[in-house]
Amino acid sequence: MTPVKKQQGLSLVELMIAIVLGLILVAGVIELFVNNRQVYRVQDAQSRLQENGRYAMKVITQSIERAGYLGCATRSALNINNILNTPNDYLWNITTPIEGNEATGENQWTPTRDVLITSPTSGSDILTIRTIEPPEMRVVSHPTTGAPGSAAITVNSGNGLALGDIVLAHDCVAGAIFEITSATPNNGTLEHAQGTGTSDTPGNSTATLGYNFGAGWVNKIATNSFYIRTRANANVPSLYLKNGTTDPVEIVEGIESMQVQYGVDTSGNGAADTYQTADQIGNWNNIVSVRISLVMVSVENNLTVDGAQPYNLEGVTVTPGDRRLRRVFTRTVTLRNRVS
Repeated sequence: MTPVKKQQGLSLVELMIAIVLGLILVAGVIELFVNNRQVYRVQDAQSRLQENGRYAMKVITQSIERAGYLGCATRSALNINNILNTPNDYLWNITTPIEGNEATGENQWTPTRDVLITSPTSGSDILTIRTIEPPEMRVVSHPTTGAPGSAAITVNSGNGLALGDIVLAHDCVAGAIFEITSATPNNGTLEHAQGTGTSDTPGNSTATLGYNFGAGWVNKIATNSFYIRTRANANVPSLYLKNGTTDPVEIVEGIESMQVQYGVDTSGNGAADTYQTADQIGNWNNIVSVRISLVMVSVENNLTVDGAQPYNLEGVTVTPGDRRLRRVFTRTVTLRNRVS
């Protein structure tokens, strides 16, 4: 009969070797997990930069392409009579469909930014676009009694217009910008009496539009400004849109800077001969295109492994002071209503 051997334990050396091998295996698993997690975080941040950059460019591009749209008269030399008391104001100067402000110093812009553009990020440009917005309301009647265009304009009721709205009455020959002074324009009657306006509206310098728009249309005027500012209560730079006198709206987060150059037609052939910044523009009516550069930035600050990640912006290499991911999006957009 074969005797049964007694169970023997591990020696101290064997136990220590087993522990070391186990620790090495666990460390490898942990390192693999950490690396995979970091790769996922970087890929996720890159995807967000790509998605946000494309969307921001889409919104800005669509707005630029509508700049200067004035209905059927866009392609002709439309004679616009602006009867507002302040016709060249930032909000109402639709005859200048595109303008900008170049960041020239710490909290400084040239030309000086309008006070309605609040808390813009220093060092980032401002882009303003003017056009008319839908819906386009057909004029039902515009009596010819009295001085030319002095009678109230009638459009369909339920139009959504309100007292104090600034509108453009237009056809394919002429246009007139005025403030609605009727108490209930939503019923279809658009009066334009002379007056001083209010703290938010300019008022009309005269009640005479100078033209009869019996076969025309009426649209509200839209002035949209794009700029970068930091979201309240968060250290996140975002692209904001300021529409008229309404509060600015955050469009896309994670945009650190916007730089804008303007294509200037110096030869009159409808093509850009040179690109200039806003502080170099002598005549905004010579602008035929806009070149936009957006610096997208990740929200998280610990994504780059090898320290700060340099990037190129308009031919200049920039080295940031953090470990965020960045990507520059650049696009040139033609002003369709200027060159067509």
